[in-house]
Amino acid sequence: MKKQSYDAVIIGSGMGGMCAGALLAHSGYKTLVVEKLPLLGGRCSTMEYKGFKIGTGAVYISADGPISQVFQEVGIEFDVRPIPPGQQRYRIGGKAYQPPPKGVMKYLISQVGDEAEMKRVMDAIRRGLQWEEPSDTISTREWFLQYTHNEHILGIFQGIISSMLTINADELSAGEFIRYLKWADKIRNFGHPPKGFENLMGSLAEVIRERGGDVWTLCRAKQILVADGGVKGVRVQKEGDMVEVDAGVIISNAGPKHTVELAGNENFDKGYLTELKETLRPTPLVWITFSSDRPLIDYAGPMFVTDARRVNAIFCPSMICPEVAPAGKHLFYSGGAPLNSLAPFKAGEEIEQNLQDLREILPGFDQYAEILLVQCFRGDWPVFRTWPGYQLPLKTPVENLYNVGDATLPPGSSGTGGSAESAQLVVEEIKRRGV
Repeated sequence: MKKQSYDAVIIGSGMGGMCAGALLAHSGYKTLVVEKLPLLGGRCSTMEYKGFKIGTGAVYISADGPISQVFQEVGIEFDVRPIPPGQQRYRIGGKAYQPPPKGVMKYLISQVGDEAEMKRVMDAIRRGLQWEEPSDTISTREWFLQYTHNEHILGIFQGIISSMLTINADELSAGEFIRYLKWADKIRNFGHPPKGFENLMGSLAEVIRERGGDVWTLCRAKQILVADGGVKGVRVQKEGDMVEVDAGVIISNAGPKHTVELAGNENFDKGYLTELKETLRPTPLVWITFSSDRPLIDYAGPMFVTDARRVNAIFCPSMICPEVAPAGKHLFYSGGAPLNSLAPFKAGEEIEQNLQDLREILPGFDQYAEILLVQCFRGDWPVFRTWPGYQLPLKTPVENLYNVGDATLPPGSSGTGGSAESAQLVVEEIKRRGV
């Protein structure tokens, strides 16, 4: 068996893994990233199809916050084009509202509720943000029902939660909702990479290579080697051969479940295995990518949808990044979450519900839209590997074995930004310990 040696090995090249790898390499660690797919980025990558640059999951990412901090720290360009101000809409009761840059919630509630309702709801949010978070024992919908029964107002929060956190308002705890608002307040600008998400991942990969490390694609991690309660390395299948890589640190971006499978249940204590089994709740979603030779919406978006069967948001990144579509074409995405994230996922039914929504929301959809791709995120390839508020720790019981990514996000955080933040925290811990 071939042998190699690195200071750290990253399993999986999603946002958390690539940010961790670049930060470690920048700090002087000889780092290896292994990725089983031909593309870097996982659910934050780009495919070329019919001249379109189609995302594998992510559409808009934060143009400030943890991701941009990582790029700045390692000294590379963060090529993300921000959405211009005033380009988002909220569809409520069949009408699209354009909120001001500040005071979005107050504005939206004022459009569909009376002054007393608005005051009750906004006062509850203010107390949650500034005084004491609401309990995690009730859902966000239950919490707001104490202050309003106006379904249009409740729909505003359902639309925000479903589109940004991929579960429903009656599934997200009230406490986690407030923590998300606190976290999101630090990330005000979103954008799209004109050269695609894989270009961003490739920039991080170059940092690793330029500092003496490697990034291997089409290479599958087969086993995490453990001895005396700590990691010793990883076995990787590369070009038909098995390579044993010695490393003092292993960071997994493959999800805690797969991490345990690679290292072996026998190396984890009973409490952690129980927590793994009882905590993780993958989030399903239908993601429809379509094109048109005319703008079916006339703004860069997103449009947050609060009144549909399934669709919670529609995006048109080609409005700000025409590079992602052929000349004269527009690229759209829509996302739709099922009404129950834990129920059996019936793909055909969910897709049809989403398509019916698109026909009603976008006049001329059947006439002008060409469906490019329909993706069903679920099971081992979900939108997020667990519900917000149901994360596992970054550390595992195996010494120097860490998880990063969307199953181990800091409280309140979400998506790619939270994954980058998980990488920052793990790298800070590794450096603090002097591993």
